[in-house]
Amino acid sequence: MKKTKIHYDKTSDILYFVLKSGPADYAEEVAPLITVEYDKNNKPIGIEIMKASEMLGKEFIDQSKQSSPAA
Repeated sequence: MKKTKIHYDKTSDILYFVLKSGPADYAEEVAPLITVEYDKNNKPIGIEIMKASEMLGKEFIDQSKQSSPAA
């Protein structure tokens, strides 16, 4: 099983989960400040969480950065 990559941009406080590589065909806001990007086959390829430290807590962000191979 392929490991999910996690990217965190501290300046904009955005956490992004890369589920699958490839271009996004469209994106949908599934909840306030949470967007899912989909490929042309309607499969999710990424999840973006804005105001991540506020929504998930600073401890989660710090842990995610440590455990991600692409942090």
